[in-house]
Amino acid sequence: MSIQELTQSLSADPGNWELRLSLVQALVAEGNHEGAVDVVNQGEAIPHEAAPWLAAAKTYAAVGAIEQAGALVATSLEIDPDYEPAKAYRKELALLAPQVPLALTAEDLEEDTSPDAARSAPVQEAVPLLRKSGDGAPAAPISLPKVSFSSHEIEALKEAEEAVKLRRATTKRRDQFNSLTITVLIHVAIFLALTLVVTQEPPRIPPQIVAASATKEQQEVIENVKMDKPTLEPTTAVNSSVADIISVSSTSSFSVSSVDVPVADVAMEMGMQFNPSMSLGMPTSTTSKMMFGQAMEMEGEVLGVILDVSGSMAEFLPAVVREVDKNFKDSPVVYVRNMLLSQDNREGEARLIIPEEVVPYDPVYKTHTPYWFLWHDLPRKAPQRYVDRLIETFKTRPNQFITTGRGWDGSSLIVATDFLMEEKIDALYIFSDFEDFVDEDIAAEIGQKLGRRKIRTYIQPAEKSTEFLDVMTKKIANKTLGRQMPSLVSLLRGNEETEVTSLMPQKRQDDVAALANINVKLATPRTEISAEPFYAFKPNKDWTEIHRLSEPEYDAVFYGPEARVEIFLKNAEGKYIQNPITFFYHAWKEVPENPDPRFRTRPRKFLRLEEPPSFDGKEIIWKMVLEDEYKFRVHLYLGRKGMNATYVADVHEDNNDSSWIGFRIPALATENKDMYYSYDFPPEGLKLDQVREAVKANEVIFNLPRGERDRFIKQWGISGFDMGYNTRKYNELIRQLPQGIRDVVVQGPSFGPRKFHARTTSSKIFLSGGAGRADIEPWESYWFALNRSRAERESFTKTEAIEIQIE
Repeated sequence: MSIQELTQSLSADPGNWELRLSLVQALVAEGNHEGAVDVVNQGEAIPHEAAPWLAAAKTYAAVGAIEQAGALVATSLEIDPDYEPAKAYRKELALLAPQVPLALTAEDLEEDTSPDAARSAPVQEAVPLLRKSGDGAPAAPISLPKVSFSSHEIEALKEAEEAVKLRRATTKRRDQFNSLTITVLIHVAIFLALTLVVTQEPPRIPPQIVAASATKEQQEVIENVKMDKPTLEPTTAVNSSVADIISVSSTSSFSVSSVDVPVADVAMEMGMQFNPSMSLGMPTSTTSKMMFGQAMEMEGEVLGVILDVSGSMAEFLPAVVREVDKNFKDSPVVYVRNMLLSQDNREGEARLIIPEEVVPYDPVYKTHTPYWFLWHDLPRKAPQRYVDRLIETFKTRPNQFITTGRGWDGSSLIVATDFLMEEKIDALYIFSDFEDFVDEDIAAEIGQKLGRRKIRTYIQPAEKSTEFLDVMTKKIANKTLGRQMPSLVSLLRGNEETEVTSLMPQKRQDDVAALANINVKLATPRTEISAEPFYAFKPNKDWTEIHRLSEPEYDAVFYGPEARVEIFLKNAEGKYIQNPITFFYHAWKEVPENPDPRFRTRPRKFLRLEEPPSFDGKEIIWKMVLEDEYKFRVHLYLGRKGMNATYVADVHEDNNDSSWIGFRIPALATENKDMYYSYDFPPEGLKLDQVREAVKANEVIFNLPRGERDRFIKQWGISGFDMGYNTRKYNELIRQLPQGIRDVVVQGPSFGPRKFHARTTSSKIFLSGGAGRADIEPWESYWFALNRSRAERESFTKTEAIEIQIE
C-alpha cells in the first residue's frame, strides 16, 4: 500500500498499531523521519493485550526509539510472560541497543585500549511501562509516552559517530606522518655525519701535470663584433617620466550565465540602482524613460503595465496611473485582483474595460460583474476618495484591461503577462505589495519568456520588502536585465501632491497614539438584542420568530420561513455583547444565458416551505423549496452550550449546483464614509488604523489536521497556513482562509468571557473558511462552512455536521 492509502486506512482505524507500523516503516524508507515520529506520537492508547504492545514496540523501534521500544516489549511480556513473539523480539532488540558514546582524546587513542571496546556497555533490562496488578488487567486502554527524541537528534547522533570516525582517521594520519618525518630526519642526520667525516681531511692525491695542444682544425678564430647601440628619440618634459606600456586586447571565447542580483532594502529606500552586468543576448543600446524619477532602460517606446488592484493597494493606484500617463501615454494597463503565481491560476482572460460595463451588478441577470469589488471590497480598506478616482479612471482612460476568472485565484499575474507579451510591449512595469504567494518555478518560466522576447521587466513594491518580492526580483527582473525599483513610499514620502495616506506614517502614528484618550470599551454590554444605531442587528421584516432558546452564555433566536438562527453572546451578568453569530444556508444557481461564463452563478431564491418548521424541544427542521423546485432541508440539534447543524440538498446532474451551511462571525466594526462604528466605539467612530489597534488582541485559531497534509498542504501554503494550530490576530491580513479545518476557536476581549468553538463531527469531512472576498482582516467578519459532497448530501446523517459550542 502507498503512504496515502496507509494514512487513509489509519485514519479509519487509529487504534490499529500494525497499520501504524507499516506507515512508519514506509515514511522512514523515504527518509521522512519527522513525519514518522509524528505518526508514532499520534498513536492512541493500547488495550491490555500482549500483541498490540509488541506492535507498538516495533513501531517505536522503527524511528530509533530503542529504549522506549524495550519498555513496550517488557510490558508485553508483563501482560503475557509466555508470549513467544515478544521473547524473540526482545533478543532482536538487544542487538539494536544504542552504545554509550564516550568523548575520546588523542591520549586515549594512543593507549593500547581499543576505542570500540571502550564504547561498549552492557544493556540494562528495560523496565515495563505497566506492572500487572494483583487484581488483574485494567479494562481501560493505556496511553503511550511520546517519542523522546526527534529525527534531528537521530541525525545528530549519526553526525557524532561520523565525527569520532573522522577523528580516529585524523589521528592515524598524524601518527603515520610523524613516523615518516622521524625516519627522514634520522636518515638526513646519518648522511650529514658521513659527509662531515669525509670532508674533514682532504684526499692525499699527488699532483698531476698534463700538457695538451689543440690541432689546427680545432682552433677557433674569434672576430671582433661591433655592437650598434640604439638611440632614443628625445622626449618632452611632460612624458619623460612615463614608462611605455604595451597593451594587448583579446576576447574570451567562453560565456558566463547571468547571475541573480539581490536588491538590498537600503537600495530600495535610498533610490540606488543596480543592474546585472550579464545579459541574455539582449542589445545594450537602449533609451531611458522615467518613472517616479527612476530611469527605465528599454528598447522601444511601449511600456506594459500590471497593477495590483487589491484593497491594500487602492490608495496608491491613482498616483501610479498618473505617472504612467505622464511618461508613457496610453500604454496598456492590466489590473490584476490577485498577484498569485501558482499552477492552479493559469486560466482566465484579460478583458478590455468598457466604460458602460463598469457597474457592480449585471442589471439583466442580477449577477456580479468583474467590477463589483470597486464598490464592495476596496472601500473597506481604502479611503473613498481614492476608490472614486479609480472608478473614474476605469470609466475614462483608454487601453485598459482587467483579468477575470473563477474564484479568488482566477484573476492572475500569469494571464496578465501572457496577454501583454502578445501586445508587443518593449518593457514591463509591475506594481504591487507582493504579499501573494509566488511559485519560484513559474516565476522563472515567466522570466525566460520575457527574456527571449527582450522585454526588460521593472518591479516596484508599494511599501515594504517581502520574500515574494525577492523571488520576483531574482527570477523575473534580473533575468530580463530589468531591476527592482525603490518602494513608492520611499520615493514619494513628503510630496503633498500624491495625497496617499500610507505616505504619511507620522499621521498614522498620531492617530494610534490618540486612541489612548478615546472612549473604547471592548465587549460593551447592552440590555436589548436590537438597537437603534445603523450598525446594530435588525431582523428582516419578512422573518418570523419561531423559537427562542436562552442559556447563561447566549440567546439563540430561530427564524422562519427560511432557515436562519441568530446567536447573541451574553456576559456574566446576562447582558448582550457584540452583534450576533449567524447560522445561514446557501445554494448557487447557474445562469447559462449570461454572456460571461465566469459570472454565471447567483444565490437561489427561496420559494416556499414544504411544511411549517417543526420543533420537538431538541431538534428543529426546515424543509425548504428553492428556485427551480430545488429542495433544501436543514436540521439543528440543540444542546446545553451549543448546537449541531447539518443539511440535505438536491443534486442536479445537468447543473453545476452547490450548497452548504455555515456560521458567520460578526464584524467588530462597520465602515461608513471612511469611519468605523461599533457598540464598543464612541458615536463619532474611529479611523481604520485605530480600529486595527483597538481589536488586535482578539484571535482566531485554526486547527489544520496533520493527517490530511497530503490533501490540503498546497492550499494551506498558498494561503499562508501550515498544518497544526495556526493563530491569527484580528488585525492580521489573511489572503484566503484555509480549507480542511478540523476545528476553530474565536476568542478575545471583544467577546468578553465567551469563546466560540466550531468543529466537525466526522473525521472524513472538514470545514472551509471564507469571507466572500480575499485580503481580509478577521475583525471584518468571516465564516466557516460545511459542504457535503454531491454523492452524500441526498441522504440524512448526523455524522456530517458542524458542532458549535459557546464556552
